[in-house]
Amino acid sequence: MVKIQDIDTPRLQNYLQFVRDPIAFFTRVQPLGDVISLKTGVSPTFVVNSPEAIREILIRHDSSFVKGRTTTVLQRTVGEGVLTSESVKHAAQKKYIQPAFYKESLERYAYAIIDETEKVAERVEKERMCDIHSVMMELTLSIITRTMFSTDVSGEEKRLADAVTTTIEESVNILFSPVIIPASIPTKSNQRHKEAIQTLEEMIEDVLHAAKDHPDWFQGTLLGMMRAVTDEEGNRLPDKEVRDQMMTMLLAGHETTANLLAWLFAEIASHEKVERQLVEELMNADLAGSPFLWMQKLPYVQQIIEEGLRLYPPAWLIYRELAEPQEMFGKTFKKGSTFMICPYAIHRNEEVFPQPELFDPDRFAAGNRYAPFSYVPFGGGSRSCIGSRFAMLESTLIIAVLYKRFTFRNVRDHAPIPEPLISLRIQDGWPMEACRRQ
Repeated sequence: MVKIQDIDTPRLQNYLQFVRDPIAFFTRVQPLGDVISLKTGVSPTFVVNSPEAIREILIRHDSSFVKGRTTTVLQRTVGEGVLTSESVKHAAQKKYIQPAFYKESLERYAYAIIDETEKVAERVEKERMCDIHSVMMELTLSIITRTMFSTDVSGEEKRLADAVTTTIEESVNILFSPVIIPASIPTKSNQRHKEAIQTLEEMIEDVLHAAKDHPDWFQGTLLGMMRAVTDEEGNRLPDKEVRDQMMTMLLAGHETTANLLAWLFAEIASHEKVERQLVEELMNADLAGSPFLWMQKLPYVQQIIEEGLRLYPPAWLIYRELAEPQEMFGKTFKKGSTFMICPYAIHRNEEVFPQPELFDPDRFAAGNRYAPFSYVPFGGGSRSCIGSRFAMLESTLIIAVLYKRFTFRNVRDHAPIPEPLISLRIQDGWPMEACRRQ
């Protein structure tokens, strides 16, 4: 039976800690009970910790919830794409986007991922010193634009990746602000956000024009699939909807994976045993044939990624807001009640994951299973991450290509610090030295 408990700290104290250090806040609240009632704002707000309660919200009562404040903020950047749309529209969008992540599509993407990673490897070998977060941001941006939009952004990666970073930072400032300032008011923050969005939209407009003039160039890509969608009357998707989906993929489709990979490289470099076992697997595996099959051939790499997703889930916080009154956990919750699920904190439950701060890929060795909803790196239910298989494939191939060629060393003498934005990234980047493997 799910129990609801009140938190004993004052409203202002809860709010200030949440804004100043949300990671510490949720980590403190996680052991306190199944569902914690907070005093943080006007609307009833709850932190959901137990797997049973998470299942109730993400699965059983999914149709009663919307994404709430998160949607309001993100729509400034991505419009009404699959990340922010609700209900019937979300289901329709997911239906026409899903084929871009089917096995047949992933098999094609795998070759592009390898090719783009090899290009980055050449650059890393020349420079040796690199900020691994910046490297991964630019690499995953090149991959997402090539695989989803059949577009080469060579020479523009840094400018576009910086624009993505700016939109994310400004979105977080809005999300955690007690008052949402309208976009029409020309504050310094709003202007910065607007300019970054314009940078991304210029690239998208160029691609859309090319897709209209040369549709055959985009066959088999998400953009080509969206251009082919028609309704019952034969009407194609409006350009705005296509633009919104492209913006969604640019933000959600590369920044999350880039952040995860930066964390993974930092952790591997800190654990000699993990790196030794990783390299041994890479050197002994038969990687001939389709790179799509590497996920099956590299089980230890999968364990590393899954452990990274446990410790540093890119989607570190899930918001849900009731769109109608709902009976749950023996209590009636009113419309507008907000529920927050923090995978970062949930994945540190000592009863499920002993020594939770330890990076240990063996937790996910064959045969180890965890209770449903005690491990939720990609969310759950109808709003689970549509690109999870793509992210796993991309992460596997990038790790394999780079670690077959290099060993990476941490430069700083302290552990990386989490910075919880829309996705969980390393604060102030992470410099590393890449040394050619003998």
